[in-house]
Amino acid sequence: MNENIKPTGLNCCFISGPVHSPILLRAIQQWDIPTYIQPPTPTLPETINILTDTQAASSIQDKNAVVIINWEASLSFILENLPQQQRLNQVNTFKNKATFRKLVKELYPNLFYVELTRDTLQDFRFPEEVETVVIKPNIGTASIGIRTVHGQKEWLKAVDLVLKDIDIAKEHMNPAMLNDSSFLVEEFIDGDEFACDGFWDANGKTVITGIYQHPFASNSDVSDTVYYTSKQVVAQTIEPTIQVLQHIGTKLEMRRFPFHFEFKLSNGNLFPIELNPLRFGQVALPDITEYAFGFNPYDLFFADKSPDWDSLLGNSNYSQIYAFILASLPPKYESEKNWFDEQSFCNTFGNKLLNYLPSNPEITPFFGVAHIVADKVEDVLAYLELDFDSFLKIRE
Repeated sequence: MNENIKPTGLNCCFISGPVHSPILLRAIQQWDIPTYIQPPTPTLPETINILTDTQAASSIQDKNAVVIINWEASLSFILENLPQQQRLNQVNTFKNKATFRKLVKELYPNLFYVELTRDTLQDFRFPEEVETVVIKPNIGTASIGIRTVHGQKEWLKAVDLVLKDIDIAKEHMNPAMLNDSSFLVEEFIDGDEFACDGFWDANGKTVITGIYQHPFASNSDVSDTVYYTSKQVVAQTIEPTIQVLQHIGTKLEMRRFPFHFEFKLSNGNLFPIELNPLRFGQVALPDITEYAFGFNPYDLFFADKSPDWDSLLGNSNYSQIYAFILASLPPKYESEKNWFDEQSFCNTFGNKLLNYLPSNPEITPFFGVAHIVADKVEDVLAYLELDFDSFLKIRE
């Protein structure tokens, strides 16, 4: 931690979910950030200042409160306790994908989208000028219930799969994370997908703390299996990303507000996918930024400081690749019958493995997260084809 940096504002952290980011835990301990726990979640270190329900609710009533969460589940508590003010409107604008699409429509006036209810999904018809669409729940997370649909012939089958995915997942999630009351159907943009962590600072300036490329195994893949970062990834995306986020931040008068922004780059143009409010990437995704660039993004958020990207991206012709690998649950997994050979999963990466964080498959659709380093992008992309069934063992 840079001893010259001091925390600013009324900071409060909300922690939930199955995996704790080591760099987040380190930051809240170093800054002595009051923290609220929302079960189920692993035990936190005793040195962390834990808030009661009443204290947590009171802490976010202050209009100057600076809040960050690590997992979507904490939004339910925040939405229930935020007063009816600008901050609540900002959170709701970002959390609802259709509302967010309306917010950026002036930047992309020709991009097709429509909002549908669960009951009207069956009646949707492709516009003549649109060949492929993406369907997603307006309130959703972790790519659950998202499908890319190539033409009208695939539509009804895709809707059926989407609804089944959501029906299964929402049994373990509260409505603030996922619900099926309304859906966004939008034109598919062919391009490379990225995610970005950052915040609007006290002056409304956009601060980027990390950018990750999100590759897929195929055009129909919507999984979160692999994200990676490097000097090249950040250098090619940071300027257009700041331009779009600054437009959004200025329009909504954003201040001291963290985000996880997802977008595509297509023919040199940036197209927003969604913006998740009050958090960086989940399940320890931001940790690969510290591996790659040597700073803790949570430190910078608490201190309201920006990375020196000009210096960090110097000599960006070559750099190692730092990646996040999410170990998904195979469809045939049954908790009473199966267990995961996590050591074999870790051995898959050999000396590329930097860290492994186990998860609880009873509350999430994955059993762990690996952070790795590689010399070539191709080495990272190979993990898109991981056979997670091979790590599934039969209980004796």
